[in-house]
Amino acid sequence: MRKGMMVGLMLAISIGWAEPDASIILHENTLNKFLVAVGPVEKTENFSLSGIKGQYRWLVQNPRLKLLPGKARFEADVTVSLVSPSLSYSTPAYGEVSVMYDSLSNRINIKVEKVAFEVAFTLLGKRIRIAEVDISRFYQIAFGFPGPKPFEAVVDVAMPDGSKKPIKIETRPVLAIEEKRIVVGSELVYTPMR
Repeated sequence: MRKGMMVGLMLAISIGWAEPDASIILHENTLNKFLVAVGPVEKTENFSLSGIKGQYRWLVQNPRLKLLPGKARFEADVTVSLVSPSLSYSTPAYGEVSVMYDSLSNRINIKVEKVAFEVAFTLLGKRIRIAEVDISRFYQIAFGFPGPKPFEAVVDVAMPDGSKKPIKIETRPVLAIEEKRIVVGSELVYTPMR
């Protein structure tokens, strides 16, 4: 694992944080607009279980991210149907979402982790588990966001005698998941180089 990602992982776990000098805020609605654009996802699959063959269909609707203090969560509504005989039921699907800031690439990465639901029906008085479906791969935030890191690592300050005094700019990443928003920031540290 790259060093920047390790920093991101540690930050994603941290709830308490220092006030950043510069920050970027990603609102829950911004992320959900992307999931709305993905829209409903459905698939029909074959199964063969103990001599019983058939097809089932699943439909995922209303995918959304919920941002709560200290965590992000994926939610969706799922309808599962047996093709023949015609049976169906609805179930919610939930999964955790990792939010990381990679300080090396200066990117905020959001990843939907495993979001699984069980496909099971009661046939002839017996509950039959057909499969478990993980839909997380369909709902990845497919792009990273730029982070709050300055472009310059060193700034030269003009002095009265005509010399230049280099000041090194370092950042300490700060990440917080709050109610309905993600705040990624940087605490700026200035160090004279001479």
